[in-house]
Amino acid sequence: MEKKAWELKDVIMMAILGVVFAAVYMAVFQGGLAISTALTPFGLANFGFEIIYGVWFMAATLAAYIIRKPGIALITEMLASAVELLMGNSGGLTVVLTGFIQGLGAEIVFAAFRYRKWNMLSMSLAGILSAAFIFCYELYYLNYITLAPGLLAGQLIVRFISATVFSGIICKLAGDGLARTGVVRNYAIGAGTNAGRIYDEEE
Repeated sequence: MEKKAWELKDVIMMAILGVVFAAVYMAVFQGGLAISTALTPFGLANFGFEIIYGVWFMAATLAAYIIRKPGIALITEMLASAVELLMGNSGGLTVVLTGFIQGLGAEIVFAAFRYRKWNMLSMSLAGILSAAFIFCYELYYLNYITLAPGLLAGQLIVRFISATVFSGIICKLAGDGLARTGVVRNYAIGAGTNAGRIYDEEE
């Protein structure tokens, strides 16, 4: 049975990704505001953040893909949100709560696969469940529940697509690219690399 206990190198990688993605999240928030403003004349301002929402789940899916141990997705996403708060996010402690909700969604998917399935499907599903979890929270926190059902459905579909693209496809390709360079050779993803080929980790 593969050893699943955390090691110091895992904590270091989580910390690095947490800081990197905290900065990314801050930048993307400003990008979301710009997109929403640009879409306002067309009555599509609600979709400004939905288009890029999948970025906010990337810390969870990429960290889990590299390290492949229980709890990594959840803790890394929470760490990224906590650092984002320290960087000046005005959301207060709710930022960390959203990190918990998003990370939990991804963690549940990887746990369902028993931390053995690491492909485009599992990565995408992790992002999609994160999107679904945080959407349910926002129904009440952001009062989305008062919106027209058609608009809500449209937002959720766009968010699912965004989650698939950013947290699934892009994180999978980014992880594979890092594995080929050898910089993560001491992690589970590196052990599953052979001449540039990444495959599912087996027990």
